Amino acid sequence: MTNVPIMALFLLKLRTPLSVLRFIDRYRGGRLERLALWAKSLLSDYGDVAVEAAKDMRKHPVRSTFLLAGITGTVYAYKTNPSYQSFQQALLHSSNDLLQLSNAIRNPTSDRHVQTLIGHMNDGTLRYTTLGVVSIVWTADYEKDCNVYAAQCKYLKPQWLSFHERVVDVGFCGRWLVLDQKMADFDVNSEEFSL
Repeated sequence: MTNVPIMALFLLKLRTPLSVLRFIDRYRGGRLERLALWAKSLLSDYGDVAVEAAKDMRKHPVRSTFLLAGITGTVYAYKTNPSYQSFQQALLHSSNDLLQLSNAIRNPTSDRHVQTLIGHMNDGTLRYTTLGVVSIVWTADYEKDCNVYAAQCKYLKPQWLSFHERVVDVGFCGRWLVLDQKMADFDVNSEEFSL
């Protein structure tokens, strides 16, 4: 019995109802009891909400289906929201795809778009913002570490009304929509066949 750890002895003592009562009496009226009461009432409230929601789902099945589909779609979009690293990877992958083609068959629209984005990335003027279910990549005038007056003055910063002109890509459900759209026919040069 002397080799048994102290914690095991403590747990053995707790198995008897009398020691459990003494253990509970020791903490009665303190923070632990208030925390237990709060947790009990919280679980009771959530249980009532779950029961009422189940009754409401049986009462209105079509509305519940649409609501559940919307919640599921929102959670899926949140979980698959692309990061800035995924944008960089997609951009470099697109650049590599374009580099494997000769200039004669390379789509000039795709090439211009990718080269512009790589230039902004090299300059440090690409910014990434996530809105939970949607990510936005936009361009700034200066890099983050630039300390010139125009970069620091709040009156010279871009207006919010013209922000949509600075957005270069939108990420949703693990994809970058503008980059995917620009790279759709990256190996077809439309100017090659024009006379």
